[in-house]
Amino acid sequence: DTFSVALPLLFIGIAECVVVAWFYDLEKFCEDIEYMTGSQPHFYWKICWKFISPALISIILVASLVKQCLHPAEYSVYKGCDPLNPTAAKDWTEDVPFPWWAQIIGAIMVMLPVLPMPIIAAWHFTRQILYRNDNTNSASIA
Repeated sequence: DTFSVALPLLFIGIAECVVVAWFYDLEKFCEDIEYMTGSQPHFYWKICWKFISPALISIILVASLVKQCLHPAEYSVYKGCDPLNPTAAKDWTEDVPFPWWAQIIGAIMVMLPVLPMPIIAAWHFTRQILYRNDNTNSASIA
């Protein structure tokens, strides 16, 4: 639970907001919505998609990362019970931090669903730059 869900989803949420609102263009997205539904989204939604949602998700992501760094993940270890004192059940377990290698495996689990996005984006932008330079060189030669 600690590693598999929250951080990748927050990162994907920020990426989705930024890509739709800034790269694809929010007005083009709103025109697509108008084409599908017959009406443009309200101004409130445009502000949320472009500014408020990315800012709030970023704050939550940073807070989650800080919390993860300051308080590493723990698991409960059974210490044993005292049959003469059954009311002390809370003392039967102890929270122990995961070992360093388990923390690294957890970090890899967090990065796996997210890593393809920046890799593909870098590949796409590199291809665009190279293709643009290829066209410029071809036009200047001819």
